[in-house]
Formats: sequence, structure tokens, C-alpha cells
Amino acid sequence: EPTTAWRTPPPVCPALADACFDVVYTAEHVALFLHRDGLFADRCKHLLAKVVRAMREGGRVDPATELQVRCVELHSYSEGGALDAPLHRDSGSLLTLSVQLCEADCFEGGDFVTFREGEPERHRLERGDGVLLSSMELHNVTRVTRGTRVSLVVELWSEPANSHDRFE
Repeated sequence: EPTTAWRTPPPVCPALADACFDVVYTAEHVALFLHRDGLFADRCKHLLAKVVRAMREGGRVDPATELQVRCVELHSYSEGGALDAPLHRDSGSLLTLSVQLCEADCFEGGDFVTFREGEPERHRLERGDGVLLSSMELHNVTRVTRGTRVSLVVELWSEPANSHDRFE
């Protein structure tokens, strides 16, 4: 009789206990890979085409560069969650778009931060607002101090479209 090996998921905080996720960065920050098995591309193809077109038209890459989806991720940060690695960038990708999915009054903290001439620039986003940047630009998310912050992150690269783990 076959046996099933169950992998115990890493612990997450109670606020994220009902969240679907593929990766646990910390107990207060998880992400779900929506690009896996072509899910987002199949179910939201018109939306994805608009997002990719808008990212391309942002003027941050040579128009002749072929761009494909590296990842589409749903990030959830609860109280205490942050992306605070000082030198964080999306190495391997060319363009990154982060879109705020929840209302700004649903959480405190959690600002998206880019850097201009070495100085942090905080972007307090409203629902539906996004920040487009070159993936090699340093960026962070400040610590969430109340509530849950949810965002959609899309990365484009010059490799074939990815439908697996972001890190493979």
C-alpha cells in the first residue's frame, strides 16, 4: 500500500493561518505563486497581457527586448512582516511591478520603499496603485505594524515564461 509523505509547513502567524502560500519568508510574510502551472496566464490572460504591456511601455527596458513572465506572486504581510533585506533586488528579472491589492486603511506601516541617490523613498500606495521599477533597483517593504498588507508582484525577464517555482 503506498504511503503519502506529508511535509509539515513552516509555522505562520495566526493572522496568516488561512492564507494560501507556496513560500514562507517569515511567519508574518508569505507568498503564493500564481504563475505556477500557467494558472494566472490561463485564468487571467487579458489582465496579464495588459499588465505586461503597461510594464513594457514604462520605458525601463529596450523595446526590442523580448519579455516573458518570470513570476506572478501574491504577497501577504501581517503585523511584524516586512521585506527588510538592505540589498534586496529581484536579481535575474528585468522589470518588477508591485500593486497594492488591499485598502490602505486595512494596515499600518508596510510602505513600499525604493531608493533615490541612496536615500529611501517611501511609497504609500492606495488600493490598485503600483510601483514599476527595474528589477535591479534596491527595494523593500517596511514593517507592518497593524493589519494585513496584500500585494501582487509581477516580474518580467528575457528567459522563457516560467510556470514553476520562482527560484528554479
